Amino acid sequence: MSLTKLTKMRSLLICLSVLCFISCKKNADAVPVSQNPPPVTTLDSFAVTVNNGYGSARYKTGDTVHIFSVAYTNTQLFDKWTGDISLLNNFGEWHTWFIMPGRNITVTGTLKNITLVTFQFEQIRGRDRLKPVYSYFPPAHKGFVYLLHGSGGNAMNVAQNYEFNQLSKELVTDGYGIIITEAEEATTGVDIDGDGKLRWATTPADTLNNVDYVNIRTITDTFYNRAVTNRAKPRYSVGMSNGGSFSSILSYLYNFKAGVSYCAQMGNVLAQLSNVPFQFCMARFDNNVNVGTAGNTEALSNSTTLTGRGICSKYFIKERAPLYPERFARRGDISIAKSQAVFAELKSKGFLDAKNYFIGFSPAFISAFQANPALFPETGSLTILQVAFMLEQIDLSVSDHQMYSDYNKVTLRFLNQQCM
Repeated sequence: MSLTKLTKMRSLLICLSVLCFISCKKNADAVPVSQNPPPVTTLDSFAVTVNNGYGSARYKTGDTVHIFSVAYTNTQLFDKWTGDISLLNNFGEWHTWFIMPGRNITVTGTLKNITLVTFQFEQIRGRDRLKPVYSYFPPAHKGFVYLLHGSGGNAMNVAQNYEFNQLSKELVTDGYGIIITEAEEATTGVDIDGDGKLRWATTPADTLNNVDYVNIRTITDTFYNRAVTNRAKPRYSVGMSNGGSFSSILSYLYNFKAGVSYCAQMGNVLAQLSNVPFQFCMARFDNNVNVGTAGNTEALSNSTTLTGRGICSKYFIKERAPLYPERFARRGDISIAKSQAVFAELKSKGFLDAKNYFIGFSPAFISAFQANPALFPETGSLTILQVAFMLEQIDLSVSDHQMYSDYNKVTLRFLNQQCM
């Protein structure tokens, strides 16, 4: 192997180690158990034909069938499925599922063209220092949404993350403005509260002394003063993980029109206090030490508490899904052919079961790759960013602790209508 190749491989291993270090702590020994209904034992099978998407095959009656749209560009959005859509869990989402009936099924994915969303980046003065801010306000916007990162993240992560970008496109196309900034700890790089994480300070729930809540108000006031938006516009927040927890308190403190949390459960006390409509989007096999099965259960309980108090609340949970050969080409920087080769490599090395569900969690693959990268030449040929995207897509298929775009239409509907 040439010195250049050895250097590239060494760099890849170092970066993968860093990726593992900064990720939220997960239980590497846990293995997700499928929550999909067991297939009915019959000899019959019927055809599923997916046009402009993936999932075509023959399935037995009672099987859980997942279908996926083809990849789309930055100036496109998934519109809806047409055809035999009455069985679909949600005909408006790029990835959905249904239980196979005793007949053939044909569906077609449709896309729509949109205006390119290009965030404006600037530094806006917060309470103590300049804060990085990404924003986009379409003409005559009907309100604006704060998008909030999780632990270890920052504003740039949200602005560039593929899954967040799909939600951003939905929001802007539907007439919402977007503001993205970051926690004070993310800006300073200092763990102010000493909890071992760089993240939003959710407590104290104080708009005068908690710097993160003050920064949100100060940045918002800057946009008001510029007449970019105005105080009559309703406000919303959508956060992932620690950003989801922050979203629940932020929306309560500033009386937002609605809030949404991905992979965070809210606090029990807040569920007894808040009058703000709130939606929970959880992940079935969330392997984060602060969420997991207990967190999913708590989120459902808090949603029920809000509903019982007459406050609109919705609860959704993302199920695991099989990988398909073209999954890693979603973002566009990995070719379909390369995605298929990486998929085949995972399959041949025993990381996928007979139905192409990933076995275990992504750290198991990272460990195997680091131990013997020569066994994974297709993965080794990817750039660092492409490997990170590949791992993210594996996490999403497992339904682990990741921001996801599988319920974008659901979230958009909640912001628009709440429980009306």
